[in-house]
Amino acid sequence: MSKHTSLWGAAWIVLTLTLSTGCSDEARQGAASLPERTAGQPSIAATAAADSTTAPATAALPPTATASPAARSVKLIPELRDYSESGIEYEVDGVYIHTAFSADQNLPLGVFLPESMVRYEQDGRTAWGTADKRNYITFVKLDPAKGAAGKNELQPGSDPELLKYKEYAGSKREDDQRIEVFIFKAKKDTYRAEIHMLEQQAEALLPLFISMVSNVESFVKPPPIQPGIFFKAPDVGNNPGNKQALRETLACIEAWSARDKEKFAATMITPMLDDALQFLLDEKNSYRFDELTLAGIPIEGTQRAGFYISFTRMTSEGYITDGTYEISLLKNKQGEWKIANID
Repeated sequence: MSKHTSLWGAAWIVLTLTLSTGCSDEARQGAASLPERTAGQPSIAATAAADSTTAPATAALPPTATASPAARSVKLIPELRDYSESGIEYEVDGVYIHTAFSADQNLPLGVFLPESMVRYEQDGRTAWGTADKRNYITFVKLDPAKGAAGKNELQPGSDPELLKYKEYAGSKREDDQRIEVFIFKAKKDTYRAEIHMLEQQAEALLPLFISMVSNVESFVKPPPIQPGIFFKAPDVGNNPGNKQALRETLACIEAWSARDKEKFAATMITPMLDDALQFLLDEKNSYRFDELTLAGIPIEGTQRAGFYISFTRMTSEGYITDGTYEISLLKNKQGEWKIANID
């Protein structure tokens, strides 16, 4: 059994949104596995998020058999978690919306950004929203000495789907934009979340923005790593076959570090394996390789050779993890050791 730490162990959460109910506590809990996806036309929210320049059609809201929750009775952010490289997919009207974690560039916070939206700077803050930058959310850290800055300029609001949230602070309008405001705590600090929307698109986009705020996570960027290779090659003896296995492994790691697809492919035993391992060359990740140890050439009781490679990985958002993979090799028809798996 290898001693590797898999990077594929991140849990995926599915969140169900509807235009009538917003994001519930149960939706935030999610499910352990994704349900089978159903084909269909894009939802109003998904269409508006992808192309906010066209006002979406409105859909009649389904009748509800239960009364709306009482005002200030539901927490929008049930638990503010530390980011751990988990993932989220939103479901809006039966359409699954892929997301990627996106860190605030100024504050220790981050959101799960739908793939149809973008991150940019708005008035000195990090904003996440539609490509035309007309619909977006931002966070502001509040000064405890000044209280909830800007709260006096807010109207109490009348939307029962917003009034139910304990964090809801009120609403205001600026020109053709509707702005919904929430106040919440993260660690020891207090923040103000603002949802800015064009009035004609608010109904379609609000459930998605509410879910983004509801699933905000704490994320403190550590110092960046220095990527590259920082280990001494292990001793494999004088056997020519052992030396060739080591050379092939080092060539693979060097190509991996440099994201050199051609050299990386040259070390693989099959093109199919090369395709399967392309995720290692993802430009969103940088690696620092710290140690290479010998498992065996061959490993006792097998026909494969093996090495353990220990590394530190940093994502483009600044998230850092340590891990170890086992690099396995098998001989090809020419009797040369080639990479057979990295796991």
